[in-house]
Amino acid sequence: MEQEKDVILQIRENYGSFSKSHRKLADYILQNPGEVAFLTINELGHKLGVSPATITRFSRRLEFQGYSEFQRALYRLQQRQVPFGQLKSLLRGETAEEGSSQDPLQRSIQSSIRLLEGLYTPQTRDAFRRAQELMCRARTIYIAGLRSSYAAAYYLSFMLQQMLGNVCLLTASPSELPTALIDVGAEDCLVVISYARYTSASYDIVSHFHGKGCAIVALTDSLTSPIALKSTEVLIAANGENFSPVGAITLCNCLITSLGRRDARRTLERMELQDKIALEHHIYL
Repeated sequence: MEQEKDVILQIRENYGSFSKSHRKLADYILQNPGEVAFLTINELGHKLGVSPATITRFSRRLEFQGYSEFQRALYRLQQRQVPFGQLKSLLRGETAEEGSSQDPLQRSIQSSIRLLEGLYTPQTRDAFRRAQELMCRARTIYIAGLRSSYAAAYYLSFMLQQMLGNVCLLTASPSELPTALIDVGAEDCLVVISYARYTSASYDIVSHFHGKGCAIVALTDSLTSPIALKSTEVLIAANGENFSPVGAITLCNCLITSLGRRDARRTLERMELQDKIALEHHIYL
């Protein structure tokens, strides 16, 4: 059952070690999991130009007995991971296994632990370093995240604004966006956080920055997500069966710390000054 829940996460974790044909399969599955859940092995092979034997080897590479078992796991995953699907299942009591003594708190914590364990890969490490450099060189760092991704985007922008004076949080407000985007140029960097189902507004923001020649750092759940395809660097943080933001927040914390350490003295001076102003204005109890 655990394998069924983590099939997409397994693909992402193993992506760097896949052969060219297996990456082709992985890219298509990550982009079209709902479709693949209903395709026969011959239909999938014909669509991608790969042999059924290659698909079988791919399935076994992920520790499934064959394509049928892999497909069943993918189908069950899709049933749970449609937007708010896991929450709906939890409310209906559909996700607890029969005879399981595990309580909801323990299940949620263990799910978050698995997400964090799968977060660090050599590919993510290298992409993180490059993303950090892009943000350090930027004239202005714009941050965007809409709907369920807004919380992580707000947190990232709030913390960076304590240390840097060139951070701007974007919203989807039609009346505010034109003003916020009017000065965007090639020297700027966009950090965008977006998860399935991807919003058209996030994609439009990414497209605007892409058209301006800006560096774009995407924090998302797939190398083939719409925003990833137009990004300079992609940081993958799976959100799991509970749509947990733990991976995204962890990467945000790493970016905050890394950028703050670039000029620690100046960062600390700015933070201390803000604390002084906050105390003068009775912000804190």
